[in-house]
Amino acid sequence: MRFCSRCGREESAIPMVRHLCVECYLEVYGGDLVPRSIELIQCPSCGSYRLGDRWIDPMDLGGEERILLAYVVEESISMPEGFESVEVEDLMVYGTEYGEAIEARLKISIGGRIYSLSRRLRLSRVRRLCPICHMARGGGYQAILQIRGHPSMGEDLRRRVENIIAGMPEAIRSMVVEYKSSREGIDLKLASRHAAQSIANIVRKELGGVIKTSKEGEIRGGIKGGKKPKLVISLRIADLREGMYIKMEGNPYIVESISGDQVVLQGRDGRRYIMSIEEILKGRK
Repeated sequence: MRFCSRCGREESAIPMVRHLCVECYLEVYGGDLVPRSIELIQCPSCGSYRLGDRWIDPMDLGGEERILLAYVVEESISMPEGFESVEVEDLMVYGTEYGEAIEARLKISIGGRIYSLSRRLRLSRVRRLCPICHMARGGGYQAILQIRGHPSMGEDLRRRVENIIAGMPEAIRSMVVEYKSSREGIDLKLASRHAAQSIANIVRKELGGVIKTSKEGEIRGGIKGGKKPKLVISLRIADLREGMYIKMEGNPYIVESISGDQVVLQGRDGRRYIMSIEEILKGRK
């Protein structure tokens, strides 16, 4: 039977780690479980944090920085042989005359028992552009968002779309590297595919519409030039008014009336057709 070379207790009374009981091991080597300092890297443009090889939006963590710090501390833990798990049970950030520090209480599981250990770490904050914001600063883009009205985009619809985009979080708006408003509609180039999808979904939620996605440069049998394609998102929003002339499948119709999602169209043969706005946007009867 093994016994602790420091205090003499036997393995039957307390779990052993190497030649020490767990309590003596934590007293002697507990400081080696975590480093003396950790870095918290944050993008100064979008506010995202770096965790390992990923960049995380703080709102994905409920805006609670302590949750992210707990992840960073846990990723830095050096797990000794025989330990079942080491988790951050609680964490507090406080200021010192030398800067910020973290007081972390660790929950250690070994031999079916739970032990607690508190460690102090220095906190170093680093501001560094995330890859997406770095791309945005250079004018590069990953996605194109085309917003169109059907059959055209009137000024009222254009203003409503622009106001919705202007009211979005800075983390999304900062991804726009090019904004173009023309007679056809609004075109955005974005450094982030996720941001393009978010804008399209938010605008559709407010104004309705149909979203289609494709990839720039796609040809039959593969991607032209072998380059990673840009995501292209097309959002079509109904901008219908009574008496308006529209065309579907090459045939002309007059918008006779609109009631909620239902539209009554009159064909050139005098017949009336009741269609949903989505059917009109998709261009089929």
